[in-house]
Amino acid sequence: MTRVGVTGATGFIGGALLPHLARLGYDLIPVDDGSGPVRVEFAEWPVRARDFASDAGIRILADCDVVLHLGAVSGVMACAEDPVGTARVNVEGTRRLLTACGERHVAVAFASSLAVVGAPEHLPVTEETPARPTHEYARQKSQGEELTRELGRSARSPTATLRMSNVYGGYFASGRRVAKGNVLELFSQQAARGRLTVNAPGTQRRDFVHIEDVIAHWEATVRFLRGRSPSDGSVTFNVATGESYSVLEIAQKVADRWGALHPSGAPVRVEVVPNPRAGVELIEPEFAVSRSATERALGLQCRHTVDGTIDVLLAPPAHATA
Repeated sequence: MTRVGVTGATGFIGGALLPHLARLGYDLIPVDDGSGPVRVEFAEWPVRARDFASDAGIRILADCDVVLHLGAVSGVMACAEDPVGTARVNVEGTRRLLTACGERHVAVAFASSLAVVGAPEHLPVTEETPARPTHEYARQKSQGEELTRELGRSARSPTATLRMSNVYGGYFASGRRVAKGNVLELFSQQAARGRLTVNAPGTQRRDFVHIEDVIAHWEATVRFLRGRSPSDGSVTFNVATGESYSVLEIAQKVADRWGALHPSGAPVRVEVVPNPRAGVELIEPEFAVSRSATERALGLQCRHTVDGTIDVLLAPPAHATA
Protein backbone atom coordinates (compact mmCIF):
# COMPACT_ATOMS: atom_id res chain seq x y z
CA MET A 1 0.00 0.00 0.00
CA THR A 2 1.41 3.39 -1.01
CA ARG A 3 1.83 5.73 1.94
CA VAL A 4 0.91 9.27 0.86
CA GLY A 5 1.58 12.35 2.96
CA VAL A 6 -0.61 15.38 2.27
CA THR A 7 0.32 18.80 3.61
CA GLY A 8 -2.44 21.40 3.75
CA ALA A 9 -4.78 18.45 4.19
CA THR A 10 -7.72 20.45 5.58
CA GLY A 11 -7.68 23.08 2.83
CA PHE A 12 -10.01 23.30 -0.15
CA ILE A 13 -8.01 20.96 -2.38
CA GLY A 14 -6.80 18.74 0.46
CA GLY A 15 -10.36 18.24 1.67
CA ALA A 16 -11.40 16.97 -1.76
CA LEU A 17 -8.26 14.91 -2.22
CA LEU A 18 -8.32 12.81 0.96
CA PRO A 19 -11.54 10.85 0.32
CA HIS A 20 -10.58 10.41 -3.34
CA LEU A 21 -7.21 8.88 -2.44
CA ALA A 22 -8.75 6.77 0.31
CA ARG A 23 -11.29 5.26 -2.08
CA LEU A 24 -8.40 4.18 -4.28
CA GLY A 25 -6.67 2.39 -1.42
CA TYR A 26 -3.86 4.75 -0.46
CA ASP A 27 -2.58 4.91 3.13
CA LEU A 28 -3.01 8.57 4.06
CA ILE A 29 -0.89 10.76 6.34
CA PRO A 30 -2.73 14.12 6.46
CA VAL A 31 -0.82 17.05 8.00
CA ASP A 32 -2.12 20.57 8.61
CA ASP A 33 -1.56 23.21 11.28
CA GLY A 34 -5.13 24.51 10.95
CA SER A 35 -4.13 28.07 10.10
CA GLY A 36 -5.81 28.25 6.68
CA PRO A 37 -9.12 29.97 5.84
CA VAL A 38 -10.80 26.63 4.99
CA ARG A 39 -11.02 23.72 7.40
CA VAL A 40 -12.30 20.43 6.03
CA GLU A 41 -11.91 17.46 8.36
CA PHE A 42 -12.99 13.83 8.27
CA ALA A 43 -13.27 11.45 11.20
CA GLU A 44 -12.05 8.63 8.94
CA TRP A 45 -8.73 10.34 8.22
CA PRO A 46 -7.69 12.32 11.30
CA VAL A 47 -5.27 15.12 10.54
CA ARG A 48 -1.92 15.28 12.28
CA ALA A 49 -2.07 18.81 13.69
CA ARG A 50 1.43 19.82 12.70
CA ASP A 51 3.25 22.54 10.81
CA PHE A 52 4.65 20.66 7.81
CA ALA A 53 8.09 22.22 8.37
CA SER A 54 8.26 21.50 12.10
CA ASP A 55 10.42 18.70 13.45
CA ALA A 56 7.30 16.66 14.26
CA GLY A 57 5.73 17.28 10.87
CA ILE A 58 8.89 16.35 9.00
CA ARG A 59 9.31 13.14 10.98
CA ILE A 60 5.82 12.07 9.97
CA LEU A 61 6.13 13.03 6.31
CA ALA A 62 9.64 11.68 5.73
CA ASP A 63 8.26 8.21 6.42
CA CYS A 64 5.96 8.34 3.36
CA ASP A 65 6.41 7.00 -0.16
CA VAL A 66 5.09 10.21 -1.74
CA VAL A 67 4.42 13.65 -0.27
CA LEU A 68 1.83 15.91 -1.90
CA HIS A 69 2.88 19.37 -0.75
CA LEU A 70 -0.25 21.53 -0.79
CA GLY A 71 0.46 23.37 2.45
CA ALA A 72 1.08 27.11 2.08
CA VAL A 73 -0.03 30.57 3.00
CA SER A 74 -1.91 31.19 -0.23
CA GLY A 75 -3.36 34.25 -1.88
CA VAL A 76 -2.02 37.23 -3.78
CA MET A 77 -3.01 39.79 -1.15
CA ALA A 78 -1.80 37.74 1.84
CA CYS A 79 1.69 37.52 0.34
CA ALA A 80 1.69 41.18 -0.73
CA GLU A 81 0.78 42.32 2.78
CA ASP A 82 3.26 40.07 4.63
CA PRO A 83 6.04 39.01 2.27
CA VAL A 84 8.46 38.07 5.03
CA GLY A 85 6.04 36.01 7.08
CA THR A 86 4.54 34.19 4.11
CA ALA A 87 7.98 33.45 2.62
CA ARG A 88 8.99 31.89 5.93
CA VAL A 89 6.27 29.29 5.35
CA ASN A 90 6.11 29.06 1.58
CA VAL A 91 9.82 29.15 0.77
CA GLU A 92 11.87 28.30 3.85
CA GLY A 93 9.33 25.78 5.13
CA THR A 94 9.21 24.12 1.73
CA ARG A 95 13.02 24.05 1.59
CA ARG A 96 13.16 22.27 4.94
CA LEU A 97 10.53 19.72 3.96
CA LEU A 98 12.16 18.96 0.61
CA THR A 99 15.59 18.54 2.22
CA ALA A 100 14.17 15.93 4.60
CA CYS A 101 12.34 14.14 1.77
CA GLY A 102 15.55 14.02 -0.24
CA GLU A 103 17.44 12.47 2.64
CA ARG A 104 14.84 9.66 2.77
CA HIS A 105 14.34 9.43 -1.03
CA VAL A 106 10.67 10.36 -0.72
CA ALA A 107 8.99 11.46 -3.96
CA VAL A 108 7.42 14.94 -3.81
CA ALA A 109 4.71 16.74 -5.78
CA PHE A 110 4.61 20.52 -5.24
CA ALA A 111 1.47 22.65 -5.56
CA SER A 112 2.25 25.65 -7.72
CA SER A 113 0.18 28.09 -9.73
CA LEU A 114 0.04 29.25 -13.33
CA ALA A 115 0.45 32.72 -11.83
CA VAL A 116 4.21 32.05 -11.87
CA VAL A 117 4.40 32.60 -15.65
CA GLY A 118 3.43 36.26 -15.28
CA ALA A 119 3.19 37.89 -18.69
CA PRO A 120 4.68 35.15 -20.87
CA GLU A 121 6.56 36.02 -24.06
CA HIS A 122 4.79 33.25 -25.97
CA LEU A 123 1.27 31.86 -25.83
CA PRO A 124 -0.19 29.43 -25.15
CA VAL A 125 1.55 28.68 -21.87
CA THR A 126 3.08 25.19 -21.98
CA GLU A 127 4.69 22.99 -19.34
CA GLU A 128 8.04 24.45 -20.47
CA THR A 129 7.07 28.12 -20.09
CA PRO A 130 9.58 29.72 -17.70
CA ALA A 131 8.48 31.47 -14.53
CA ARG A 132 8.39 35.27 -14.77
CA PRO A 133 6.56 36.22 -11.57
CA THR A 134 5.07 39.69 -11.31
CA HIS A 135 3.93 39.69 -7.66
CA GLU A 136 5.00 38.25 -4.32
CA TYR A 137 2.69 35.21 -4.29
CA ALA A 138 3.96 34.17 -7.73
CA ARG A 139 7.56 34.81 -6.68
CA GLN A 140 7.20 32.52 -3.68
CA LYS A 141 5.59 29.80 -5.78
CA SER A 142 8.37 30.19 -8.35
CA GLN A 143 10.96 29.70 -5.60
CA GLY A 144 9.11 26.59 -4.46
CA GLU A 145 9.21 25.27 -8.02
CA GLU A 146 12.97 25.80 -8.21
CA LEU A 147 13.51 24.01 -4.88
CA THR A 148 11.43 21.11 -6.21
CA ARG A 149 13.46 20.96 -9.41
CA GLU A 150 16.71 21.09 -7.43
CA LEU A 151 15.61 18.04 -5.45
CA GLY A 152 14.74 16.23 -8.68
CA ARG A 153 18.10 17.12 -10.23
CA SER A 154 19.93 15.83 -7.16
CA ALA A 155 18.98 12.21 -8.04
CA ARG A 156 17.74 11.73 -4.47
CA SER A 157 13.99 11.87 -5.12
CA PRO A 158 11.73 12.09 -8.17
CA THR A 159 9.64 15.28 -8.10
CA ALA A 160 6.76 16.95 -9.93
CA THR A 161 5.40 20.49 -9.97
CA LEU A 162 1.67 20.97 -10.55
CA ARG A 163 0.90 24.42 -11.92
CA MET A 164 -2.79 24.83 -11.21
CA SER A 165 -5.01 27.31 -13.01
CA ASN A 166 -8.12 28.90 -11.46
CA VAL A 167 -9.88 26.13 -9.54
CA TYR A 168 -13.67 26.22 -9.39
CA GLY A 169 -16.51 23.95 -8.30
CA GLY A 170 -17.41 22.50 -4.93
CA TYR A 171 -17.97 19.27 -3.05
CA PHE A 172 -19.73 17.98 0.05
CA ALA A 173 -17.78 17.09 3.19
CA SER A 174 -19.30 16.12 6.53
CA GLY A 175 -22.73 17.30 5.38
CA ARG A 176 -21.72 20.73 4.12
CA ARG A 177 -20.79 22.12 0.73
CA VAL A 178 -17.24 23.38 0.40
CA ALA A 179 -16.43 25.78 -2.44
CA LYS A 180 -13.77 28.29 -3.35
CA GLY A 181 -14.79 31.93 -3.58
CA ASN A 182 -13.97 32.52 -7.24
CA VAL A 183 -15.89 34.42 -9.90
CA LEU A 184 -18.14 31.48 -10.79
CA GLU A 185 -19.34 31.13 -7.21
CA LEU A 186 -19.58 34.90 -6.71
CA PHE A 187 -21.54 35.59 -9.89
CA SER A 188 -23.87 32.65 -9.27
CA GLN A 189 -24.73 34.13 -5.86
CA GLN A 190 -25.08 37.68 -7.22
CA ALA A 191 -27.39 36.62 -10.06
CA ALA A 192 -30.36 36.25 -7.70
CA ARG A 193 -29.87 39.91 -6.71
CA GLY A 194 -29.90 41.01 -10.34
CA ARG A 195 -26.42 42.59 -10.50
CA LEU A 196 -23.01 41.09 -11.23
CA THR A 197 -19.98 43.17 -10.28
CA VAL A 198 -16.85 42.65 -12.37
CA ASN A 199 -13.50 43.96 -11.15
CA ALA A 200 -12.02 46.33 -13.73
CA PRO A 201 -11.09 46.05 -16.49
CA GLY A 202 -12.89 42.71 -16.88
CA THR A 203 -10.76 41.66 -19.84
CA GLN A 204 -8.36 39.73 -17.58
CA ARG A 205 -8.42 36.19 -18.94
CA ARG A 206 -7.95 33.00 -16.94
CA ASP A 207 -7.95 29.26 -17.52
CA PHE A 208 -10.55 27.50 -15.34
CA VAL A 209 -10.33 23.94 -14.00
CA HIS A 210 -12.87 22.04 -11.89
CA ILE A 211 -11.90 20.69 -8.46
CA GLU A 212 -12.73 17.11 -9.51
CA ASP A 213 -10.31 17.38 -12.43
CA VAL A 214 -7.70 18.86 -10.09
CA ILE A 215 -7.81 15.93 -7.68
CA ALA A 216 -7.68 13.48 -10.58
CA HIS A 217 -4.40 15.13 -11.61
CA TRP A 218 -2.98 14.83 -8.11
CA GLU A 219 -3.81 11.13 -7.89
CA ALA A 220 -2.40 10.51 -11.37
CA THR A 221 0.76 12.27 -10.23
CA VAL A 222 1.09 9.85 -7.30
CA ARG A 223 1.00 6.94 -9.74
CA PHE A 224 3.41 8.72 -12.07
CA LEU A 225 5.96 9.35 -9.30
CA ARG A 226 5.68 5.78 -7.99
CA GLY A 227 6.85 4.65 -11.40
CA ARG A 228 9.90 6.93 -11.35
CA SER A 229 13.36 6.38 -9.90
CA PRO A 230 15.29 9.00 -7.89
CA SER A 231 17.47 9.68 -10.94
CA ASP A 232 14.51 10.49 -13.22
CA GLY A 233 14.54 14.15 -12.25
CA SER A 234 11.65 16.59 -12.13
CA VAL A 235 8.63 17.30 -14.35
CA THR A 236 6.04 20.07 -14.57
CA PHE A 237 2.33 19.51 -15.21
CA ASN A 238 -0.26 22.10 -16.24
CA VAL A 239 -3.39 21.39 -14.22
CA ALA A 240 -5.58 23.33 -16.62
CA THR A 241 -8.23 22.72 -19.24
CA GLY A 242 -7.29 25.07 -22.05
CA GLU A 243 -10.75 26.59 -21.43
CA SER A 244 -9.93 30.30 -21.04
CA TYR A 245 -12.42 33.13 -20.47
CA SER A 246 -12.25 36.75 -19.44
CA VAL A 247 -14.05 37.75 -16.25
CA LEU A 248 -16.58 39.68 -18.35
CA GLU A 249 -17.24 36.58 -20.45
CA ILE A 250 -17.89 34.52 -17.30
CA ALA A 251 -20.26 37.20 -16.02
CA GLN A 252 -22.17 37.27 -19.30
CA LYS A 253 -22.46 33.47 -19.32
CA VAL A 254 -23.98 33.56 -15.82
CA ALA A 255 -26.33 36.42 -16.70
CA ASP A 256 -27.50 34.71 -19.90
CA ARG A 257 -28.07 31.37 -18.19
CA TRP A 258 -29.95 33.02 -15.31
CA GLY A 259 -32.15 34.77 -17.83
CA ALA A 260 -32.88 31.48 -19.60
CA LEU A 261 -33.86 29.85 -16.31
CA HIS A 262 -36.00 32.84 -15.20
CA PRO A 263 -37.51 34.20 -18.44
CA SER A 264 -40.18 36.25 -16.64
CA GLY A 265 -37.67 38.03 -14.38
CA ALA A 266 -35.70 41.21 -14.97
CA PRO A 267 -32.40 40.81 -16.85
CA VAL A 268 -29.28 40.53 -14.75
CA ARG A 269 -27.05 43.61 -15.04
CA VAL A 270 -23.27 43.27 -15.47
CA GLU A 271 -21.30 46.23 -14.07
CA VAL A 272 -17.56 46.89 -14.03
CA VAL A 273 -16.34 48.21 -10.66
CA PRO A 274 -12.94 49.35 -9.30
CA ASN A 275 -10.49 46.48 -8.81
CA PRO A 276 -9.18 46.12 -5.21
CA ARG A 277 -6.19 44.22 -6.64
CA ALA A 278 -5.34 46.86 -9.25
CA GLY A 279 -1.59 47.04 -9.70
CA VAL A 280 -1.16 43.50 -8.34
CA GLU A 281 -3.44 41.39 -10.51
CA LEU A 282 -2.02 40.51 -13.91
CA ILE A 283 -4.12 41.60 -16.90
CA GLU A 284 -3.48 39.39 -19.94
CA PRO A 285 -6.45 39.46 -22.33
CA GLU A 286 -4.95 36.80 -24.64
CA PHE A 287 -3.96 34.30 -21.92
CA ALA A 288 -4.19 30.63 -23.00
CA VAL A 289 -2.80 27.34 -21.72
CA SER A 290 -1.74 24.11 -23.41
CA ARG A 291 -1.81 20.84 -21.47
CA SER A 292 -0.71 18.43 -24.19
CA ALA A 293 2.48 17.27 -22.44
CA THR A 294 0.53 16.75 -19.21
CA GLU A 295 -2.06 14.60 -20.99
CA ARG A 296 0.66 12.47 -22.57
CA ALA A 297 2.50 11.90 -19.29
CA LEU A 298 -0.52 11.27 -17.07
CA GLY A 299 -2.96 9.79 -19.61
CA LEU A 300 -5.61 12.13 -18.25
CA GLN A 301 -8.17 14.49 -19.77
CA CYS A 302 -10.41 17.01 -18.03
CA ARG A 303 -14.08 16.09 -17.74
CA HIS A 304 -15.77 19.28 -16.53
CA THR A 305 -16.63 22.53 -18.33
CA VAL A 306 -17.45 26.03 -17.16
CA ASP A 307 -20.85 25.96 -18.89
CA GLY A 308 -21.80 22.69 -17.22
CA THR A 309 -20.86 24.02 -13.80
CA ILE A 310 -22.85 27.23 -14.29
CA ASP A 311 -25.89 25.05 -14.99
CA VAL A 312 -25.27 23.16 -11.74
CA LEU A 313 -24.83 26.35 -9.73
CA LEU A 314 -27.87 28.14 -11.10
CA ALA A 315 -30.41 25.37 -11.66
CA PRO A 316 -32.10 24.58 -8.29
CA PRO A 317 -32.94 20.90 -8.94
CA ALA A 318 -29.41 20.05 -10.09
CA HIS A 319 -27.84 22.04 -7.24
CA ALA A 320 -30.00 20.37 -4.64
CA THR A 321 -28.88 16.91 -5.68
CA ALA A 322 -25.19 17.68 -6.29
